[in-house]
Amino acid sequence: MSATASPLSWSRITRFALIAVISNLVIYGIGSLAGAGWEAGGLTIAWYLVLGATLVPIFIAAGATSLLGLVWKSAAKVMAWIGLIFALVTVPSVFITAPELGTAIALGSMHIIVGLAWFFGIRPRV
Repeated sequence: MSATASPLSWSRITRFALIAVISNLVIYGIGSLAGAGWEAGGLTIAWYLVLGATLVPIFIAAGATSLLGLVWKSAAKVMAWIGLIFALVTVPSVFITAPELGTAIALGSMHIIVGLAWFFGIRPRV
């Protein structure tokens, strides 16, 4: 198999990552105003953790997908679905780790937003 240029658009990935981080910070702000305690799994979740938990996974996974795309033509399409499914499957975990319903709903929403940003940012254009 010959190596080809990665089909990923880093500007597109960056745009969707920024949309996700802004959306998640807005959810964090709304949750805070609504009285969310931001405790989950023994950790107090601060705004900068939301920032990191949104951007770091997207860019690490995009880098891995880019490298994988050099040897596997369908990598971006398959990884887009895997990432979205992973984000959706992990939503129930926040309801287990966050003792407060408001925090759990906000964190679950953030998982969905990151999953959608990943899917639309990484997916090859049709």
